[in-house]
Formats: sequence, C-alpha cells, structure tokens
Amino acid sequence: MKQSITTKILIVIPVFFLLFISNSYAQWSADPNVNLPVCVQTGEQVLPKIAALPDGGCYISWFDSRSGSYAVYVQRYNAAGVAQFAANGLLVSNNPQSTSLVDYDMIADDSSNCIVAFTDTRAGGQIIPYIYKISPAGTMLWGANGISLNSQTTVYQANPKLAKCTDNSIWVTWIYTSTPRVAKYQRISPGGVKQFAADGLSISGTGSETIDFPAAIGSDNGSVIMMFIGYTGSFISPSNYKIYTQKFSSTGTSVWHPTYDTVYALGAGSGFNPPFIYSDGNNGALYSWNDARSGGGATSYVQRFNSAGTRLFPLNGSAGNTTPGMVRNTQQACFNTTTGETFLFWKEANSGQTQFSLVGQRFNAAGDRQWTDAGLTIIPMGPGSFSTLTTQAVDTNAVLYINDAVFGGTDNTIKVAKFNRNGTIAWNGGVLKTISPTTGAKSRIDARITVNKMSIVVWSDSRNGAPDIYAQNVNNNGTLGGPSGVNQISSEIPNAFGLKQNYPNPFNPTTNIVYSLKTNSVVMLKVFNMLGKEVAAIGLGNQNAGSYSYTLDAGKLNLSSGIYYYTIQAGEFKDTKKMMLVK
Repeated sequence: MKQSITTKILIVIPVFFLLFISNSYAQWSADPNVNLPVCVQTGEQVLPKIAALPDGGCYISWFDSRSGSYAVYVQRYNAAGVAQFAANGLLVSNNPQSTSLVDYDMIADDSSNCIVAFTDTRAGGQIIPYIYKISPAGTMLWGANGISLNSQTTVYQANPKLAKCTDNSIWVTWIYTSTPRVAKYQRISPGGVKQFAADGLSISGTGSETIDFPAAIGSDNGSVIMMFIGYTGSFISPSNYKIYTQKFSSTGTSVWHPTYDTVYALGAGSGFNPPFIYSDGNNGALYSWNDARSGGGATSYVQRFNSAGTRLFPLNGSAGNTTPGMVRNTQQACFNTTTGETFLFWKEANSGQTQFSLVGQRFNAAGDRQWTDAGLTIIPMGPGSFSTLTTQAVDTNAVLYINDAVFGGTDNTIKVAKFNRNGTIAWNGGVLKTISPTTGAKSRIDARITVNKMSIVVWSDSRNGAPDIYAQNVNNNGTLGGPSGVNQISSEIPNAFGLKQNYPNPFNPTTNIVYSLKTNSVVMLKVFNMLGKEVAAIGLGNQNAGSYSYTLDAGKLNLSSGIYYYTIQAGEFKDTKKMMLVK
C-alpha cells in the first residue's frame, strides 16, 4: 500500500536528473485494464496536465510528494507512448511548497518546449507564481529556478494560467489577493525576458469589485484575449457577478474598448463554478459558464467573440438547454474549426442533487441550439456522478472524456465517446467506451488530440492506494494502443530506409503501403490532397528495424476520388509517393 499525505485544493479548479531515451520503457496499451503508467511512486502524484506536440507526442506534468513534500515533475512522450525523460519524470522544481495546492498550468510552445507555471513558498510568506521553460531534451532554458513573476511575498497569489502568443512569447495571468483582489498579467519573451513591469500589470474592478479566475488564449499579432470575473460580496455568495473579456496587444494595452466587454452581466453566478475560455482557432474566443439568471438551478451557457471584439452569440450567451428544475455544472465546451460549430457538455442533477445525468448540445455559428431545446441526453438520470469531464474537437466531431462514478462510491471509470454532428456516438457500437475500468478513485482528467487525430487522456489514479498518474491513447477510430493495419513483413534489417509504391494503385477503398526501417524508429504516415492540404496523419508507433506493410482504408478517412500523396517519416528519413483513389 502506498503512503499518502493529504491533498487539499484551496482554489476551485479546479538537483537535475540525468536523462535517457528508452524505446523499451512503455508504449500505448491496447488493453484498457493496463493503462500507461506515467508515474508510480510513493506518496501522491496529483493534478496532471497535458500538452500536445507537433510530432504527435505530448508533455504531461503533475505535482508529486514522493520526497515528502510536493514537487513539480514533467514527462515527454513520443507518438508511440515511449517516455523521453527518465522513468517517473523529470524534476522541474522541489522548492518549498504549501501542503495545500492551488491550480497551475502547462502548455507547449512552437519550438516544442514545455512551459509550466505554478506557485510555491520558496521566497517565504505567501505563495507566489513562477514560470519555467523546459526544452525537448529536458534542459531548464530559463534557469534551474525559473522566473519569479512577482516579488510581493506578503500577498497571496494563485492559479497562474498560460497562453502562447503568435511570436512564441508566453502570456501568463494570475490572481493577486490585494484589497480588493485584482488579476496580474505578464508577457515573457522566448529568451525569458519580462516585457512588462517586473511585477506585472494589473486588471482592476470598479470600486470594491473583486476580480477572479483570469485566463487567456492567444490571438493575432502577439495579442491575447483574456477572460475574468468580477463580483462584490463573498466568493461563496457573490453579488453583481459578471464575466468580462478584453483583448490585449503585445504591449499589454487594451484593444477592443476602454472598458471591459461583458460575456455575461446578469448577476446570478457562483464562485464554485468558474467560467472557461477556449481558442476558436480563428483568433477569437469561446466561453462557457453556469448561471442561475432565472432563479432555481443553474444552466450552462456559451458565448463567442471574434478577433475584432464582435459578440457572435445572443447577449449573455446561448443556453445548453431549457429544461426547468435542474441544476447544471461541470460544463466544458470546444469549437470545431471545420464546421464553425460549438459543442457543450455538462452534468445535470435533480433539485435534490441525488440523481445525475450527462447532457450535450451543438450550436451553429449564430449560437442556435441544434440538438433540440432539451439537448442530447448521453447518460440518463441516475446515481452516476461525473466528477470531471473535458472535450476536444476533431474532424467535424467532438470527443468527450469523462470520469464516471456512482454517487457515494469509491471506484471510477474513465470513458470516452466521439460524437458526430447528428449526436450519435461513432465508436463502440454507439455507447460510451471505457478506457480504464480498474478499481480505485480517479480524478483530474485532462486530454488533448494530437496531429494524428489520436486522443491522449491523463488522470490521477488510486488503483495502487495513494494516487499515481496514468494515461491512455484513443485512436481516431476508437481503438486503443498502436494503430491497426500494421504488419511486419520481415525482421531482417534492411540496408537502408525505403518507401515503395502502394498497391493496388489505383485503389478502392484500401491499399497497402510498404516501407523499410534501417533502425528502430517512430513512424508517421501522412496523406495530402492535390492542393497539399494534409487530410490524414496516422502515427504508426515505435517500430523495430525491418520491413512493414500498412493497410490504408480511404473509407475510414472519408476520402473522395482523386490523386493523393502519402509520406512516410521515420526519424530523419522522409519520402513521398503518389496514389490514386477511384470510387
């Protein structure tokens, strides 16, 4: 049994190791009972976060008490699920830390560096935020102790949030608990130089208004769009609750209007259900939140602003559904850049909060509901309680990831589903797919979709006693582990890398792509149309030297008749050939 220390989350959220690369460490598992162990150590491993990388891999970060107090660790994986840093992670910081953790953030920049911002007590007094930049090789690019974002050690400062700007600089914002509370923000150049005042710039409310939950997403020309809430009174029972937004230029000045725009301004909000901001992929922003503007239970809403600051959905947002008498929370949204549509998912409870359901909605570009005014019931009302959920867009669909449990129980399961535009589930015979049924509590699920359209899901998992970190991939066709369709033709080591002409060619709907690997390699197959647009990216996994054949199914990729180019990349080797699909 693992030893555990108590973890408390106060804000609602929500020595250098030698590095090595080991192709035998682990790969994505095809068995949902055997997930990828990111970190299994004594103590607690909690609050995992994930960032996708251009090579189809990812970074995963977490807090870790293996040494008795919480430290920050990170691991990098390639597309095949092979760890690139030392087993159980690279130590980022073991500076003095509070026993009560607050939220933090981790993203990747355009150079595949890992950016992580968190708080600790190394300076004495209250927690203050720090930011680190770690190279793909594990080098601390902004120094062994990162960059301090503020020097005021007597002021409680929490929840740093990150955004990547178009010039690869990093925007960071956090809570600054002055009287009244404000938000701070700073921009850090790729070289680690602060671009604003040393302690950051401030976002203040009007009079006694408290500012809370700041967050940002990147926009155009080095700018960001920020979101934050304002209220008077207490955090537990706020008055005059508003959700604000503003676009800030690369110099830190307001872009849209002298005063903040309001995403929501009807007052009936809750400090326990924070709003979220997401990129729409077009330099604009998508927002989601819950409010009780009509009295009674809360309803989940979404809103969009474009890059120019124009509100795209109705004033004060579009509701996920109109069913009365329900309590809604745990909302998450995503924007589909292919269709221009928004997906929203949330947990719904009866008035006594003893029965729960999972509901979703799709909105068109104007914010109109597309899955009826009642929304799409994914899991009907019952004793199940979904502690966390998140969603990501892919193709014309949305993938939903949930941490499912029975209310009052101790065992959780991680489930996923890909929803088509008509609301049907594309995988697993039309029902939610379980990717981790193991016993034990699970928490803090996070997920990203990679360039090869593969989902990577990470969570904190107590199957061994105290929580560890586990992850699982889900291919775009709903399978787990390495992609299906790969066959090893020969284990004899060839003299050179090579890619042969596909056969048959022309083909419909399947064809065989044969290639040779001189050394062990992570293999990526990409397909492009005649215009050079990438239409498929398929990670073929980490493969030993030898000769292989992959069966490409154009039907599963929804390809129309025409000429296409396919590229195999394995390490430094890259070759492209032409093929024709005739239907």
